[in-house]
Amino acid sequence: MSLAEKIIEALNKGMITIYEREKEEHPKIIGKYHPSSIGECIKKQYYDFYLARMPTTEKLAIFATGRGIHEIIAEILENSNVVKVEAKELETKLDFGEAMLSGRVDVIVADVEGEKIIIEVKSTSQSIKEPYKRHILQIQSYLHALNVQKGIILYWDKRRGVRTTFEVEKNDELLSILKERTLSLHNYIKNKIEPPREAVIEKDFLQCINCEYLQECRPLKLDVEDESELAIFELDNIIFNTNKRMEMTLKELNLDPNVNFKQLDKDLKEKIFNVYYSDKYINFDEPIHENINKALELYMQNKKIVIITNRPPHMEKCTSEQLMEIGLPYEAIFFRNSHFKGINFKSLIVNLLISSGYKIFEIFDEYSVTEKIKKRIKNDIKK
Repeated sequence: MSLAEKIIEALNKGMITIYEREKEEHPKIIGKYHPSSIGECIKKQYYDFYLARMPTTEKLAIFATGRGIHEIIAEILENSNVVKVEAKELETKLDFGEAMLSGRVDVIVADVEGEKIIIEVKSTSQSIKEPYKRHILQIQSYLHALNVQKGIILYWDKRRGVRTTFEVEKNDELLSILKERTLSLHNYIKNKIEPPREAVIEKDFLQCINCEYLQECRPLKLDVEDESELAIFELDNIIFNTNKRMEMTLKELNLDPNVNFKQLDKDLKEKIFNVYYSDKYINFDEPIHENINKALELYMQNKKIVIITNRPPHMEKCTSEQLMEIGLPYEAIFFRNSHFKGINFKSLIVNLLISSGYKIFEIFDEYSVTEKIKKRIKNDIKK
């Protein structure tokens, strides 16, 4: 074994040792659950309790990076001469009678313009436009447990160094949600009843792809045979020609129909796509019969049609009507989550479909998009 390999081995062993020690220090107890995970998929929390699978060394490395970021942020704040750090890793308890939430706050800060606040730190590798629901619930548990009125969720982008903050007010309605979730989780665990796939219901697919229990859960299990072959289709400019929809969008915004999108600033692009991805001009879409016939041909060959589209979820109704009008059968349709760029989202869903027991026959999308997705999927598609 080379010196370099020995270092990797030492790192892996060290991370596993720390993980095992923390596991022993915080044994799983029925009725005592964690604020850091109460906003996560209920089914994952159930599996965590009964299967308790050790994370991969890659995931342990990500946890270690997150912990390091927490520690350095506390040190940075202490040396800022702007705020005063009162406590770090403070124990908290929120009792709901039959069950409780018990955990630790990352950082408590006092004397920020005379106010005491809680800071919850999250390391990330992508830009964040809005806080995740599970992180809001986590910090709410701390606010109520410690009776603090305001908190900050700080996202620290470890790739680009971008820091994004969201202010959160103590909220009694969210306290009720915390109580409901805690007691619901407790009921599932106490009675050994597997919960539904909550992350899928909430369309929070990022939780699924990072979950240790993909094999047990099969999050995107469809009502088709195991190992079925899937044909993946985009809608815009694959099933429907949307040039006229874009033309009407640009006309409404008084923009040149030949505008170069690469030269536009972020805000103007957002305005364009807010109109484009609405039902305002969707009636201008024209079916691309060649591709529709291809999809129907594959369907007759017992290939299962799955749609993964850049369209946002609020287009579901008008999209359903469009597909019904052209008579295109499909097993499932996935609308892009606002947290993701198109290629990232499509790659995520394809990987989850593979992890759920299906084979990818082919992907029908723009050529450059298809090639990028193929590079990111876990195993080769058939064709």
